[in-house]
Amino acid sequence: MEQISYYDVGQFERLLQVSCWIVIAYLSGLRDSEIKHLRRGCVSAQRDADGRIYRYRLHGLAFKGEGVHGAAATWIVTAPVARAVAVLERCQPADEPYLFAHPLKSANHQRHHVAGRVRTSATTIRDITALAGWINAYCAAHSRVDAIPEDKGRLPHLTPRQFRRTLAWFIARRPGGTIAGALQYRHQRIQMFEGYAGTSDSGFRDEVEAEEAFTRGQFLAELGADDDRLTLTGPAGPEAEARLAELARHTVFDGQVVTDEARLRRILARHDPHVYPGTFVTCVYNPDRALCRAPADPGHQPVLADCQPLVCRNTALSPANHHALAGHLTQIEDALDDGDRLAPYVRHRLQEQHRAMAAFLARHDPEPAE
Repeated sequence: MEQISYYDVGQFERLLQVSCWIVIAYLSGLRDSEIKHLRRGCVSAQRDADGRIYRYRLHGLAFKGEGVHGAAATWIVTAPVARAVAVLERCQPADEPYLFAHPLKSANHQRHHVAGRVRTSATTIRDITALAGWINAYCAAHSRVDAIPEDKGRLPHLTPRQFRRTLAWFIARRPGGTIAGALQYRHQRIQMFEGYAGTSDSGFRDEVEAEEAFTRGQFLAELGADDDRLTLTGPAGPEAEARLAELARHTVFDGQVVTDEARLRRILARHDPHVYPGTFVTCVYNPDRALCRAPADPGHQPVLADCQPLVCRNTALSPANHHALAGHLTQIEDALDDGDRLAPYVRHRLQEQHRAMAAFLARHDPEPAE
């Protein structure tokens, strides 16, 4: 391992600190101001009866419409964030409460150190750029191929907000190119949405939902512009068709779908069709008849995880939904074929589910027999 010169310690401290900042920003969704207010001891771990950690909580201040003082908030985070906090605690002297105070070896610490003074956003941006440059120099010196891509010989200009928005983008779209990627971002979503002490103090849930709405709008706009697509069927199929036609009236011009992100977001804010594509069902959401939510809490969008597609009048079916339901019906048939190993109650419930699903698919067959 190469030795580090005493005169390079300050530089490496800055690079280590901004590396920890990146881990926290990208894997927590905290704003830059919220990260800079993190203090020593801000992470707590919850353990099961065997002493194994199953959840990390990050305690700090949220700055969403809370003025300059912020409001106490709690985030659920994963192990890498907890480790980054632990590294920062080791880098700061015991009497320094803030994790992102200037490192001891930095010139700013020696010249301008004031209790409670932390690094500014401009300093963080410079450090991110310095880290990217160091990474590429290291890759070049060691013939590595995983350097940060450059545009016309220049490194990308990264700002603190981009890390939060990138996480929201990936969670909203849950990339399916690799199973590991899909699982990681779904896990991150569940962990983070479980947090915030049940509140929206951080605003990150709103940001992810906005990304989800935009993705859904892009899909529906392209669907409404496709003259060759198959008609949606199901109890709410005609209503879904009417809503898609109305959305297309605002998003399709001369056969071209609106691609400008800001413009499409404005259109969706005014003309959201409230059509939600899913694996087994396309929900045409009407809160007064939704079975996925309690009457006392209708909400502004469905809970697809609690969907009851066979009996809900909000149900519409695309060809992909038909295919998914038919595949599930086949799985039930396979289980019933091995029915000797099933308990009588389980077998009875599967038989009821099979009858109901087969009848539902027969009623809403996209290509009825002539």
